[in-house]
Amino acid sequence: MNDTVIDLPDDKPIITFTRTFKAPRALVWKAYTEREHVARWWGPRSIGPVEILEHDFRPGGSWRYVQDVRDAGQVTFFGRFIEIDAPESYVNTFGFEGPFGSTEGNEGRETQRFEDLGEITRYTGTSHFDDFASRDAVAASGMESGAREQIEQFANYVAEMEKGD
Repeated sequence: MNDTVIDLPDDKPIITFTRTFKAPRALVWKAYTEREHVARWWGPRSIGPVEILEHDFRPGGSWRYVQDVRDAGQVTFFGRFIEIDAPESYVNTFGFEGPFGSTEGNEGRETQRFEDLGEITRYTGTSHFDDFASRDAVAASGMESGAREQIEQFANYVAEMEKGD
């Protein structure tokens, strides 16, 4: 429906990702939170395929996804679901380990929000960091292109679901 907006505000150590989808919130929530759907869109496909090892979507539940990164090996992404306020929002932790390093013991926190605008849903994802240096290091890592690709994959998947494909 529109392009993803990525913002790094000057006054908070956060990164926000915003996009609207031409689909009702119930469908967007389902596509974003249910294991069988997440496997269809999560992770930039230009990097490699993703496998969902664990996706226990409940407060305190864990998630663990593995992505085979071409020419680099496996990267494991992991975390816990902290709060869930279906279908409006949830909070999770986010970490990774692999050939590029590890955040084990120093996972970040993310908030995913889904705003009901009728037949349109506004998604806002927020990555929270302890300080600006950490945020800026993540931003400089090439995260932006991967995030844009993943959100675009999600948008395409939601459009397929909306059409009934």
